Amino acid sequence: MKQKIITSLLLLFLFFATGTVISSLYIRTTTSSLERLIRLHQVENLRQDLIMSIQTVQSELYTVGTDLGHKIDAIAENVSQLEKNAGGCTNCHHQPALEKKLLQLQASIGDYQNALSFYMTASADKNNIDRLKTEAAAIGNSLLRTTEEMSMDASRKLASMTTDAVGQIHEARSILLVTIILAFLVGIITAIRLTSSITGPIGLLVNAVRTIAAGNLGHKVAYQDKTEFGELADNINLMSSALSEGYDKLEKEIAERRQTEAALTESEAFLNTIFDSIHDPFCIFDREFRIVRSNDAYAAMKSGSIDPLTSPVCYELFHGSDAICEDCIVSSTFLSGDACAKEKIVRDHDGHESWLEIYTYPILDRDRTITHVIEYTRDITERKKAEAALRESEQRYALAAQGANDGLWDWNLRDNRIYYSVRWKSMLGYSDREIGNSPDEWLSRLHHDDREKVWSRINAYMLHGSQHLEIEYRIMHKDGTFRWMLCRGLAVRDGEGTPYRMAGSQTDITARKKAEDQLLHDAFHDALTGLANRALFRDRLHNAINRSKRLKQYLYAVMFFDVDRFKIINDSLGHAAGDKLLIEISGRMANCVRPGDTVARLGGDEFAVLLENVSDVTDVKSVVERIQSEFVPPFLIDGNEIYVTQSIGIALEQDRYEQPDQILSDADIAMYAAKAKGKSRYEIFDESMHSFVAERLQLEADLRVAVEHLDDFVLHYQPILDVNTRKLSGFEALVRWRHPLRGLIPPMEFIPLAEETGLIQPLGEWILREACRQLKKWQNEYHADWPLKMSANVSGRQFLNDNFVDTLIGIIEETGIAADTLAIELTESIIMENLDFAVKAMNRLRDLGVKIHIDDFGTGYSSLSYLNKFPVTALKIDRSFIANMSLNDENREIVRAIISLAQNLKLEVIAEGIELSAHLNEVSSMDCHFAQGYFFSKPMAAPEMTAWMVREDMVKVRK
Repeated sequence: MKQKIITSLLLLFLFFATGTVISSLYIRTTTSSLERLIRLHQVENLRQDLIMSIQTVQSELYTVGTDLGHKIDAIAENVSQLEKNAGGCTNCHHQPALEKKLLQLQASIGDYQNALSFYMTASADKNNIDRLKTEAAAIGNSLLRTTEEMSMDASRKLASMTTDAVGQIHEARSILLVTIILAFLVGIITAIRLTSSITGPIGLLVNAVRTIAAGNLGHKVAYQDKTEFGELADNINLMSSALSEGYDKLEKEIAERRQTEAALTESEAFLNTIFDSIHDPFCIFDREFRIVRSNDAYAAMKSGSIDPLTSPVCYELFHGSDAICEDCIVSSTFLSGDACAKEKIVRDHDGHESWLEIYTYPILDRDRTITHVIEYTRDITERKKAEAALRESEQRYALAAQGANDGLWDWNLRDNRIYYSVRWKSMLGYSDREIGNSPDEWLSRLHHDDREKVWSRINAYMLHGSQHLEIEYRIMHKDGTFRWMLCRGLAVRDGEGTPYRMAGSQTDITARKKAEDQLLHDAFHDALTGLANRALFRDRLHNAINRSKRLKQYLYAVMFFDVDRFKIINDSLGHAAGDKLLIEISGRMANCVRPGDTVARLGGDEFAVLLENVSDVTDVKSVVERIQSEFVPPFLIDGNEIYVTQSIGIALEQDRYEQPDQILSDADIAMYAAKAKGKSRYEIFDESMHSFVAERLQLEADLRVAVEHLDDFVLHYQPILDVNTRKLSGFEALVRWRHPLRGLIPPMEFIPLAEETGLIQPLGEWILREACRQLKKWQNEYHADWPLKMSANVSGRQFLNDNFVDTLIGIIEETGIAADTLAIELTESIIMENLDFAVKAMNRLRDLGVKIHIDDFGTGYSSLSYLNKFPVTALKIDRSFIANMSLNDENREIVRAIISLAQNLKLEVIAEGIELSAHLNEVSSMDCHFAQGYFFSKPMAAPEMTAWMVREDMVKVRK
């Protein structure tokens, strides 16, 4: 209804709005017409003014002495106004010729103004003036005719437009009047229709409600539309239907209740019959623990009669108590809402014991609230006796199984169910109830690699009937690990040989398997590092050789590693520390190779790596460089920082290799070639190395013979001078080997070999003794400005020996020199190799008075942070820095920095390799203390050095 009212009002509004718009349009049109009339009048007035101005000029043209200038200006102003107003009113005329006439008028006016101007400015020639006056008069007359014609046309147009405007005004007034009348009529009609559309439905709905109130519950209102009245009619119809249905439902419920009461009476009679037929004690309690129903057996069990009409309370009747028992099963059911079961022992009046099984069940109402509890009792005395006998039998069986420590299983093949003993389950980490009796409980836990094998063996045994079943397999423990089991079983067969039952045991053999695996592992792995041993390495190398024969694209390489100076470390720190170092080395090496490659310890400090399926030598070099970079950081062993380098030999796959020992031998040769070139290097094998190894082996044999006798060694001495005074300070002893065939061999060729073979110990001791003996001889025979001193190089293996300091003390005492005239030269790497041991040894030497010089300073490890902690006397600048000072400023600054560092630490500085006067001048300008080199003298044997000292006036002969 609301929508209908709104629609009617909108229509009425639209009607009024339409009438208003139409009237407005007519009024606007009339107004526009009046505006055009006014503008036309203005234009016409301007024309009249123009005509009068022209006529005035024309009349005065023939008057002598008249000033026409201001009149010409007035005509021009008048023409300008006419053009402006006529231009604004062009749309008013709707004449296509108007614009053309205006243009003609403008041209004529221009000609007229020009003629007048010529006339006014003409010379005094009378004939000329008359001619100009006549021309101006003719143009003016033509202009008057044109203007008058336009004025007449405009007057006719003005009259016509005036008539049209009056007609439009009358028409607009008529339309406005009609619109007002129609709007009034539409409003009356709309009000009548709205009133009838409201009062009609209301009357109809009131009558319907009265009919329903009178009792006609099914009455319907015959009114339908989409208004609020239609919605109200629908709701009244729904209410009527609901009242009718409710009344019908109520009648139906009354009928059903009567039927229910009849059924309840019948059911009660039925229950009474059941109660009387139950031989076991049976009773029903309400929430107050009153007995509302029981049978004769329950009363007999309680030794008395129970009258349900009196509703006796159980704890008062049976126990003479005024409260419920604490362990009452009926009370438990009321509290929990669940069925309960309980076993208890009772004694009759004769003292005879019986086992009773009591069950209680809750009775719920429609709201799921417990209203009663049923108690049902059974005598289970005989069953308890049978269970006791069965338990006794099972205990005997369990004791037997437990004594065997095996898990037992019994498989009924007919129903496909297996009994698993408690021990069988506990072997897998499960309790008795965590595993069922399905075969899948067993087979699903087998290792996936063993499952098919086990199932095949079981099927084969049942099919072919062998003597017994025996299988080893892996089965998953509860913790996720796999255990090795040995399963044995026997089948029971029927008369046709078909098995219907199979039983057996399961034994845990995990420890035995681990021991077997460990034995196998130990046979092919190094016990200390866990790496592959020589046997496993040779086996894998043999496979790689065979693979390369089959696959032409397959390439492999063998790398042979030897730990530089390992014996020194092992001797100085002990074998336990050496073993720890080998383990750490193994770990770093294993981290540098791919999973498919093999790292092996061949023995002692020798390792080997097999790189399989490499592309070319670039792959091998990248692995070597990775291992070398891994060995840059020091190893921390028992609090000691140990720097380790390796000499590495590489042998690449070749067709000539048939056996592992061939390529291993070539890699070993390449390793020795790398070690001979200065350690911490790698070399790739080539055929020329065979001769190198032969030479090296011969040199080693010759060295052993020479060290045994020591007659072939000689010391050369190079003088050390004070830079400022050029006076002799002392000597450095340098060993030479006079080989019987090869002549004089420099120390760089045989000292590393002596260190590697251990021959450095006797050789180094001889060098120190011979140098001290010669120093004492010179001190006895000659004297200088200060006592002469001797310095000697000591190798790492010699210095890190436990007996080195004691040996040196014996030499000093034996030769009789003063300890403070002897200097021991050590490299940075020797000190850093075993820092703690080195510091202790240096402290002992300092306490003796022996000087300690750091040789080749600046080329070894960065030990600056430890330098102030060392009992060092002097730093010797490496000859490479001195030689390159003139080549670049960087080396010069390094020398300057070393000298400055030594001065700050109050240490002496000795510059080695002074070969030019420029070198001497440079170090002198830097305040270097001492120098040695070929600029002063080359190393010479003792006799030659003695002659040089005398010749250069470095010493005086003692008298």
